[in-house]
Amino acid sequence: MGLKDIIKKSAFVEIIQGMSVTGGYFVGPKVTVEYPKEHITVWPRYRGLHALLSDPDTGRMNCCGCQLCATICPSQCIFIETSEGATDGRKHIDIFDLDLARCIFCGFCEEVCPCAAIVMTPVHELATYDKGDFYLTKEKLLANQVNAHKELIKR
Repeated sequence: MGLKDIIKKSAFVEIIQGMSVTGGYFVGPKVTVEYPKEHITVWPRYRGLHALLSDPDTGRMNCCGCQLCATICPSQCIFIETSEGATDGRKHIDIFDLDLARCIFCGFCEEVCPCAAIVMTPVHELATYDKGDFYLTKEKLLANQVNAHKELIKR
């Protein structure tokens, strides 16, 4: 250990350098968001609350009942029950339930859907006091389509 190292250690050069970095952030602009008063801007491709899309002209749900979303879901939070349609031979979606308490918001369900029926909206404020609010039924998912990105609704 040379004289230069002894002077550095006795003068606390490293500590002063570190404190100067901290002091620079202390007097600089603040980056903290006071959440209830201020809201953050969500990125355009943010994966938030799920929604089921329906055709705006006919009102019929876009889901074809293939159950690919339920199959690919790693947390197995999607439950779908279908039946054969009486008049048109198409599958009819009887039950489409999604448990947000188990969902990891990975977006696999949105990517695998051949009909672009399930999408993820930019809604990110999901806090609630009731655990039952995390269980989304077909009706709740269809009601969420007003929050979907506008370009997804027109597909």
